[in-house]
Amino acid sequence: MAAMNDPALRELSILIRAFELVFRKLIRLLIGRISLKKIQELIRVIFIEEAEAILKRESPEQNVALAELALLADVDTRTIKKTRSYIALSMPLYQDVTFLSELVPETCVLDLWESGSAYIDQVTGKPKTLKIKGSGISFESLIKEATSTSGVPVEYFLQHLVASNSVTVVANGTEVQLIDTQYTSFESTDQTTSLKIGLAVVSNLLDTITHNLLAPAQGDGAFYQRGCWTNRLSKEDREQLREMTRQFLSKLDEKARELIRPYERDSVSNEQITAGISMFYFEEDGTS
Repeated sequence: MAAMNDPALRELSILIRAFELVFRKLIRLLIGRISLKKIQELIRVIFIEEAEAILKRESPEQNVALAELALLADVDTRTIKKTRSYIALSMPLYQDVTFLSELVPETCVLDLWESGSAYIDQVTGKPKTLKIKGSGISFESLIKEATSTSGVPVEYFLQHLVASNSVTVVANGTEVQLIDTQYTSFESTDQTTSLKIGLAVVSNLLDTITHNLLAPAQGDGAFYQRGCWTNRLSKEDREQLREMTRQFLSKLDEKARELIRPYERDSVSNEQITAGISMFYFEEDGTS
């Protein structure tokens, strides 16, 4: 067995540590908003798409072999076939209503409650009021049918759905009624917008890193990429530093916009690209 002082292993160790840091923080942000099952599904689709695109660029005159994809992804060819078929027949995942409606178990529960024939009142055509537990049709049976979770108490689902104003408990706490089929763990539109902008910045930074890794082999120049931080900031000083940084970056933001503005064309074309400058302040509390 190779020792950790092997240069190749040390390099891999650094890569895996960096990967862990990025994904840990991203997953921390996504917990409660998308399930592990859906993250895995999303990664599988993206991995197959990107792997196939790379292999296609390497041999543009040839079809990408199933075995090559299976080797890169380290999964069986049946999984590759299934994923490829999904990609070919479906719209992008961020536009796929089915995918979006199943991001977390709670959304699956609400979707089945609204559409499953066993949970619809045949007279009114509306979702039934369900007893919380018991034999036959119930909120408990709905959860078992709608999700793949096991060992999770009914009360946990009920607590989340009540908190999101999706259901209400009636009949002295023995029954539950559907009042809104939309479940979201986001507290506000502002939060959603902030997340969208923040992840766009992360995406742009990864583009810069990718370009700089490939630039030497492609004979291209590196993009400017620098960082400035300290590991010895007193907690008592951080409010002052935050304010000073805000003022400093506000001035830089104005200068950056002035720098970019002369290069913006008046009309849009397919030959154009997106380019920009990102500036942000960050803190870590030592537990990340």
